[in-house]
Amino acid sequence: MIPTPRFVALAAVALAVAVLVGVTGAPKIPLVLLDFALVATALADAWLIRGRRLEMERGVGAVLSVGRSNAITVTLRNIGPRTLRGTMADDPIAEAVTEGLPARFALPPYGTVALRYELKPTRRGRRDFGAIHARYGSPLGFLARQESRMVRSVADVYPDVHAARSLEMLRRQGRQDARLGSLRVRGGDTEFERLRPYQRGDEVRHIDWRASARRDDPTVRQHQAESDQSVVFALDVGRSMRGESGGLTSVDHALNAALLTADVALRGGDRAGLLTFDDAPRTFVAPRGGREAASRLARAAYATEATFASTDYRAALSYLLSRVRPRSLFVLFTNLLDERSAKDLASSVRSALPKHLPLCVMMRDVDVESLAVAPVRASADLFVRAAAGEWLAWRGALIRSLRNAGVLVLDARPADVTPALVKSYLEIKARRLL
Repeated sequence: MIPTPRFVALAAVALAVAVLVGVTGAPKIPLVLLDFALVATALADAWLIRGRRLEMERGVGAVLSVGRSNAITVTLRNIGPRTLRGTMADDPIAEAVTEGLPARFALPPYGTVALRYELKPTRRGRRDFGAIHARYGSPLGFLARQESRMVRSVADVYPDVHAARSLEMLRRQGRQDARLGSLRVRGGDTEFERLRPYQRGDEVRHIDWRASARRDDPTVRQHQAESDQSVVFALDVGRSMRGESGGLTSVDHALNAALLTADVALRGGDRAGLLTFDDAPRTFVAPRGGREAASRLARAAYATEATFASTDYRAALSYLLSRVRPRSLFVLFTNLLDERSAKDLASSVRSALPKHLPLCVMMRDVDVESLAVAPVRASADLFVRAAAGEWLAWRGALIRSLRNAGVLVLDARPADVTPALVKSYLEIKARRLL
């Protein structure tokens, strides 16, 4: 039982009367009657809302996506003959942001209401929900009753599993996403797919002159890139990937990009695999194709978190070279913190050439970039800007050295890694680099 503002206001009035009686010496009978009426009314109100009045249930999907709003439904049932009006609150999973709580409800006698709120997890892994709390008012408005029920629900927080579904919806609708480009992997002269009308930018050598003459309209031969190739996503989970951007860690951004690109690759007929590593190889999923391959990758790495261990690029690349024999695209997600790590990365990636095609995905540090252009308000700010600029120059030189050695490098902000990687994969396939 919780006192309402109405009861607190009346109690304050009674207190003021008691102070007035004590100061003036007025008769105490009116004060006693006022206190008695207040207490009796509160007890009667409590009697009217005694006992359990609600049944509560929670509806949660078995899989939630990190960094994305997930709908949670709480169902309340009124098991009494009186209308209940109040608010509902939930004990969601740890490390998550909620929107829509507390939620208001109005339940008629023996009625049911479904309340919905949005939950955005910020960490992956297995998560438990707690109790559901509902607070409703009494008939006289003096008290509010709060009921709490422990409704245990378990959900697995995965990387953004809905992004691939969004891509599939765009593909079915025949649309192109401006950031991701074509959802289909197009090639050069590898494998004939279909005839289609000429579009601005098509190469003249792809025009089918006979079909154009029959249709009385320029027609081109569209080819599909070679399929049945392997893409292995090597994810660094060492201490350099513990940084956060936009509420997600670098590992989360890398996993989202890897799973979406893997989905595009699998739909194009390629195989996809995964390796997580820090100071030693951790989880390895051999490249496979088919519908179940994407689910295997998500299940293998959904609870992966960055550790405090240093990163051993030599061990990771040696492990990949020993386990993956056919020529493959190695997509390596990492961040660099010092000169030694940069040298190890450069020498290790070069060892994969020319048998395999390595692609280093380097995530920019947006905080350092902002420091390099921050306004100068004090003399100390000059040193901060100089240090940030020096670090960015060192990083740029490393990226140029890798590119000069024949290594593909994708340099993007964490929020832009996913669309940039998909476009890079499509370009690699279209240019037949693999």
